[in-house]
Amino acid sequence: MNYNNPTFVTADGYQIATYPHGPDDGTPIILIHGWPELAYSWATTVPALADAGYRAIPYDLLGFGKSDAPRGLDHYRIENVVGHLEAVLNHYDIKKAVILGHDWGGIILWHAVRMLKHRTTAAISISTPHVGRAPIDPMSIFETRFGKNHYFVEFRDRTDTVEALYNSDPDAFFRMMFRTSPAGLKLTPELTHLPKRFEAYLKAGAPDDGTMVVTPEQRGVYSDAYARTGFLSGMNYYRNTTANWQLADGLSTTIEVPSLMISPEDDFFLPPSMTDSMVETVPDLTRVTIPNCGHWAMWDQPDAVNTEILKWLEARGF
Repeated sequence: MNYNNPTFVTADGYQIATYPHGPDDGTPIILIHGWPELAYSWATTVPALADAGYRAIPYDLLGFGKSDAPRGLDHYRIENVVGHLEAVLNHYDIKKAVILGHDWGGIILWHAVRMLKHRTTAAISISTPHVGRAPIDPMSIFETRFGKNHYFVEFRDRTDTVEALYNSDPDAFFRMMFRTSPAGLKLTPELTHLPKRFEAYLKAGAPDDGTMVVTPEQRGVYSDAYARTGFLSGMNYYRNTTANWQLADGLSTTIEVPSLMISPEDDFFLPPSMTDSMVETVPDLTRVTIPNCGHWAMWDQPDAVNTEILKWLEARGF
């Protein structure tokens, strides 16, 4: 995947960096990355899709990578973010596409297939289940269950402090984040306290314990990108959680397109068990689990991820 030569798409007056690969007449697949990631996170996925004849188009979300990164909070509300996806579809004259998302890209995906269902052929999510709308503000749930140091809450309440902390050493941040997950690890409140964990990691000298899923060169792509954009824009996606929850009131919870849910077996943040309730809201659902794989699935087990995606696309005739 060539990450150095983007094609820019204008959305809401801002430039979105896209990276089209594969034949122009192939079935279009739009790939949406998560946090703290980039379109580059699909570097192991895009070549497999393109070689199979698909038109794969990953893009840097607003605020990430080579896309513009305005600081204003409202730019990152879900309705605007879905609008950026629609701008990508319009730029490439794509009437309908398969949408593939990971992590936060999965959150965007599950909103997009409902808000832009006339533009969606199918949905593929890695890690992130469709959970419907919570009965109360999710921020209250996170704070009650995990405490005030949960990273969603910290991003909202200590925005400037956390931004400065992360900006102080992007490379160390990615050394801490991009690791494999031990089998059987369960989510505890402490694991969700990302800013506190990073402070402790820096005090410990930011050690590399040999469990990273990216090479130093690959990690450098992320470090360089975040050194340019900073971390605020990525945090703004989380800071809009309450606004996005309010927007979802009245939005159908049913997913009306064929959907593939890929769960990494060892993803302790989003374990496979979280997909169980999807059978109630996603009538045409296929669920698969990737063994010996943590949250950063495309780096951790790229061949297994690609095999499941291509097998499902072929079986469904896309």
